[in-house]
Amino acid sequence: MSRTLLVIPHYNDVVRLRPFLIELQRTLPGHFSILLSDDGSSSDQREKLTWLWDELKQHGDLSAPELLMPLFVNRNTGKGGAVYRGWQNSEGCSLIAFADADGAVSAKEIIRAESYFRSGECTADALFASRIKMLGRTIKRSLVRHISGRIFATLVSELGNIPAYDTQCGFKMLKTESYQKIQPYLKTQGFAFDVEIALILQKFTCKIIEFPIDWHDVSGSKVSLMSDSIKMVFEVIRIHKRIDFLKNLNFL
Repeated sequence: MSRTLLVIPHYNDVVRLRPFLIELQRTLPGHFSILLSDDGSSSDQREKLTWLWDELKQHGDLSAPELLMPLFVNRNTGKGGAVYRGWQNSEGCSLIAFADADGAVSAKEIIRAESYFRSGECTADALFASRIKMLGRTIKRSLVRHISGRIFATLVSELGNIPAYDTQCGFKMLKTESYQKIQPYLKTQGFAFDVEIALILQKFTCKIIEFPIDWHDVSGSKVSLMSDSIKMVFEVIRIHKRIDFLKNLNFL
């Protein structure tokens, strides 16, 4: 089976990252490659991350997923920047993905999503995980985060003309060839980077599916419900204007 690259963007978050990485190593099949993309963490966090990587490498076996050498940069560029740097290492991989470092989307859910994405039933170019409350799925999320998330998702859908229920869930998967097609047009490195991915994919008439997943809140989030959401709304507006400008110039 061709390989799948899973990038984990990370910023000063080793405490939450550790149990998730252990779960990934124990659960994901061997055709996965896992890459930690650090986004300018402090020196002590980088040191702890290196120790963690060494520890996991020592306990891995032939059936475990491949652990790639972590990526480090000296300054914080944003979650999107960390993901994109990771995806540059996709040689030999037919699928690329990212998952948030908190482990809110479990390894089993990542396997379930990838299995569907690879199946003949799926004809999409990208899979966006979605926290949809429905029969058969488990969403453990505080009421405040659920309400704020729905407000932001509605604004994004209206401002960006994206008919999606949940653009900000922290797990997405793309065909490598589809990503390479849109990569030159991706400029946003902050939290709204996945909104830009969706918009550019749409401009290239690539098919996106929303995939309902099980999801659970993990304490310690660095995202401010108020200030970061406001920043992301303005970022979405800028993204939409830039894409319309490129379209008018026949670049898209």
